Amino acid sequence: MAKILLSADSTCDISGELLERCKAKLIPLHIILDEKSYDDGVNIKPDDIYANFARTGKLPKTSAINAQEYIDTFKPYIDDGYDIIHINLGSAISSSYQNCVAAAGEFDGHLYPINSCNLSSGSGHLVIEAAKRIEQGMAAAEIAEEIKALVPKCHASFIIDKLDYLRAGGRCSTLAMLGANLLKLKPCIEVNNADGSMSVGKKYRGKLETVL
Repeated sequence: MAKILLSADSTCDISGELLERCKAKLIPLHIILDEKSYDDGVNIKPDDIYANFARTGKLPKTSAINAQEYIDTFKPYIDDGYDIIHINLGSAISSSYQNCVAAAGEFDGHLYPINSCNLSSGSGHLVIEAAKRIEQGMAAAEIAEEIKALVPKCHASFIIDKLDYLRAGGRCSTLAMLGANLLKLKPCIEVNNADGSMSVGKKYRGKLETVL
């Protein structure tokens, strides 16, 4: 059986237990906080970001994984005879996919980047599906084609409780935030699985527990 490594950008948000079950490796994106760079999920966690926002009112910046980082991470595996299937964050959100494609050019067909056109659990479901196919003994090229075919079938959306983070990130005005909070409006953010871009869908009203 061919040796296959399954990996993904850290933004797929797979829990530790599920990650272990999928035998997948996460490659961290970079988070810039207080002018210092951290690796997502390695030396910074979501609670750290929330705490910083509560203290400063500022959101961190993010930085994509560059091509050389992918090369440095994957080269030891490929030299050891592995093929690699990598699930990337949607290309409309980050340049990580394009950088992974550039890295794949260095590995003569042994690295298969897949544009999830999604984020969070939308990408995570593709990781799970890829893991199932590896377990079944399928070849890397065949797995990559099947996962790419699943991308248009994977839909993700999420409801935002408050607009504070959107306002801080410049995605809505203070007036819009105050109005939405006053009226208890909860916008649903929908992910376009053609490229990973996001837009506002239906707006719900009431407590989040009631909406869900």
